[in-house]
Amino acid sequence: MQVIKIRGIEKFGFALTNLGNIPIMTLLNTYLLIFYTDVIGISPAVVGILFLCSRLLDGVSDPVLGFLIDRFPNTKFGKYKPILILGTIICCLNYLLVWFSPLLFLDQKIVAISVSYILLGITFDLMDIPLNSLIPVLTNRESERNVLSSIKGISYTVGPTILNIIAPLILARHNSKINGYIFLIVGTVFVVAFFTIIGTLTLRERVTTQVDCSKEIKKRYSIKDVLKILKIREVVTLFISMLFITAATNIFNGSLLYYLNYIIKDTRLLSLASFLGLFGALGAGILVPSLSKKFGKTRLYTFALLIISLAMIFLIFLENSRDIFLICYVMIQFGLGFTNTLQYSISANNVDIVRIKLGFESAGLIASLNSLIMKFGMAMGGAIPGFILSYTGYVANKEQVDSASIGIIIATFVIPLILYVLTIAIFNYGYEIFSSKSFSKENSSTSI
Repeated sequence: MQVIKIRGIEKFGFALTNLGNIPIMTLLNTYLLIFYTDVIGISPAVVGILFLCSRLLDGVSDPVLGFLIDRFPNTKFGKYKPILILGTIICCLNYLLVWFSPLLFLDQKIVAISVSYILLGITFDLMDIPLNSLIPVLTNRESERNVLSSIKGISYTVGPTILNIIAPLILARHNSKINGYIFLIVGTVFVVAFFTIIGTLTLRERVTTQVDCSKEIKKRYSIKDVLKILKIREVVTLFISMLFITAATNIFNGSLLYYLNYIIKDTRLLSLASFLGLFGALGAGILVPSLSKKFGKTRLYTFALLIISLAMIFLIFLENSRDIFLICYVMIQFGLGFTNTLQYSISANNVDIVRIKLGFESAGLIASLNSLIMKFGMAMGGAIPGFILSYTGYVANKEQVDSASIGIIIATFVIPLILYVLTIAIFNYGYEIFSSKSFSKENSSTSI
């Protein structure tokens, strides 16, 4: 099989495209809950139910869209690029409605946010699934896939960090909360559209369905073929791991502003923490190619989860210390820098495993199933903080009672810790991380 290299300009464009993909969900996961509760005035329990039901409903569309995207014809611009550009435009328009439809439809604000939020899941898929399908079709070199995954991981960690530095400052500059959010969200939409479209135009899809194996590769696959994927141990293990990590990270991010506002009593601390966390995330992303070659991707993935779990333990028992918070936040971003990078490289390898074991091309399908799993995780991440806050007596914009303060700690640190530890156990079971046999097998898979 011919080895396909990727140009430097494409690596830059790939970074730009991924950076453009980030603000949509980053601001949604961090600010939408507190925007709906503290600005729009909706009960956190109602918002939690909305997040849960909406995510579960729009998640059903992911495999369908992935199935259709894999059937999209190859054009002179590629298979995934045209969908990515069109999807970005549609998603940006709907994103504005998610935030501002309750201001436009005051008497029907619950209906307005429900419809727009469900539609966002579908429209975001139109830009997210094609983007996450690109690594296997841009290059077939394992080393360059690791580099692209590193670029993606760094982007997915640096991008949110930059937003978490800038967003609190933008909101603090405006006396009116509404005006602050309008400036932040509208500006974000322009950045998303510009970065994604310009970055996508630099990319070239080269890798076809050719693969070095004895099976003939089918251009189309059936529903029965899709179900066979769920029998592949490596694929299922990564799916479950991504579900728990996504849920844990979104619970942490969605609760963090409540922790800083009502426990630490300084939301601007997030800007400093995000700035410091940027260096941890960058360091992890840069180290991934060399460390994964030396220790293996799955061992490095597990090591990162251990770092995150340790930081959560410190924060549970030392919750009122600003210095401890800053140190632990850097540790968390360092660990997420590894996991965010490695999961896409491991997923690209899973596409190769499907080619070899089942004999069909599944880049769009795997990406859509990843998206489905992550949406379920985001559904959990959006709902659980709202339920915990309501149950423990949280009242917006008031001094919190002891039970509500405990609820904030549980939502921000305890629940994520449990999920990260479960992920370690599941990942170790699925990949047999600490066996020498697994390590040698993983290293040999780099030749796929």
